[in-house]
Amino acid sequence: MLTFMRDLTMGTLFTRPTKIGAFVLALAAAGCDDGGGGDDEGPDARWVAAWATSMMEPEPAIIETKSRSFSDETLRQTVTVTAAGDRVRLRLSNLFGSQPLELAEVRVAKEQEPLVTAPGSDRQVHFAGRPGATIPAAAELLSDGVDLEVSPGDRLIVSIYASKPSELATWHPFSFTTHAVAEGNQAASERLTEPSTLSSAFWLAGVDVESAETDKVVVTFGDSITDGSYSTVDARRSYPDRLFARLQDDPETRSVAVVNHGLGGNRLLRDSVGPSGLSRFERDVLGTPGVTHAIVLIGINDIGMPGFVGPSEQVTADELIDGLESLADQAKAKGVKAFVGTILPFEAAFPPYYTIEGEEIRQAVNTWIRDNDAYDGVIDFEAAVRDPEHPTRILAAFDGGDHLHPNDAGHQAMADAVPLSLFK
Repeated sequence: MLTFMRDLTMGTLFTRPTKIGAFVLALAAAGCDDGGGGDDEGPDARWVAAWATSMMEPEPAIIETKSRSFSDETLRQTVTVTAAGDRVRLRLSNLFGSQPLELAEVRVAKEQEPLVTAPGSDRQVHFAGRPGATIPAAAELLSDGVDLEVSPGDRLIVSIYASKPSELATWHPFSFTTHAVAEGNQAASERLTEPSTLSSAFWLAGVDVESAETDKVVVTFGDSITDGSYSTVDARRSYPDRLFARLQDDPETRSVAVVNHGLGGNRLLRDSVGPSGLSRFERDVLGTPGVTHAIVLIGINDIGMPGFVGPSEQVTADELIDGLESLADQAKAKGVKAFVGTILPFEAAFPPYYTIEGEEIRQAVNTWIRDNDAYDGVIDFEAAVRDPEHPTRILAAFDGGDHLHPNDAGHQAMADAVPLSLFK
């Protein structure tokens, strides 16, 4: 959803077809191990996702937010992991690149304070036993495993030095976390010299943890509401963040990880801002290491965007229902439990984004959602945030200000609407 309205032997390589929208995961290296080398922590240790984000093509710019290239610069990004273990690995993405991406150095460390690494925690990251990485066009690459003990909620810093000029980077436009870039190779520095801040994420698509403790991974999938739009930057107040906090507060669910695959501007049925939900679900959800559960909340942009782009892209309730059923079928085929959320109210949002006709479609889709048997369950996000006196609107106390996105309190209400019993 748009926030403005609007010689490889051990590394693991993932590629995509040239046609955007038909994503698959393909293991391209013969004889690949788990991506890390070395001995497991124990008989039950496995790689699970601890943090992830959805990547998209670098064009077009979204209002004043746009991708960029890097040259003789260090990119420093901060993530919060949601799984426990003694080793980590990184997934770097050149999925939307048209040429190979050369990265001279990659490092990972624990965070001491914002954008400052904790002394003694810095580790160089290797790929197939070598420092640095070359990622082919339209591909993603897993690093070797790195010995670094982490706990749920730990903040990690990933520093990437690009010595040669890159093309516009594969990215995630709105990360709701402050990152930084600085000149030269400062990847091993605890503190960057003369950094500039960034609000988008580049190249870093995931962090996995080798864990004997984390037994479930929940992927939240959707548009900018899931992504965290209108939540406070750097405060970890999106509904997936708050769901993770609730899971950590309950002793029975502390072994559940949460990763966020929301993508601002995303539509279920059509490529728009990023590939469509239908085309990225296999990669972003079913391709998540250790995934056991998915929460699907998507469709509002399919309803509202035609108001801006024209009637040729209008959708029907039946088309949206068919799309949602397709996601449920894919999840079921992979043994992933999938839950679907009702679409939030949006009256008065960015006219002509909101229309009476669009509201009728939303109501019809929500009626199906509440009664459906395609999914393993329903999460009534709409009921959690709507105004009981005016149910086609978000409650004022939960409104981020544009009548479409919830604020921090609204995100908390959404998280509170998810029964933790689903994961026990």
